[in-house]
Amino acid sequence: MNMIFFMISMLAFGTAFVIFISMVLNDGVKGLLDLSRKPVKWMSGAFALYLVTFAAFILLS
Repeated sequence: MNMIFFMISMLAFGTAFVIFISMVLNDGVKGLLDLSRKPVKWMSGAFALYLVTFAAFILLS
């Protein structure tokens, strides 16, 4: 069960990181603060999923 939470958390972190880098390269830091854009919502959701699943991984370890 721990490995499932760990894999989900790492995939979510990777997704958030890739979206973050692409947003910085395309729009700069100012584009990251525009919460009405769809990639920012995806990035925020992926990072929230990372936090929840990594916390579950740590608590179950």
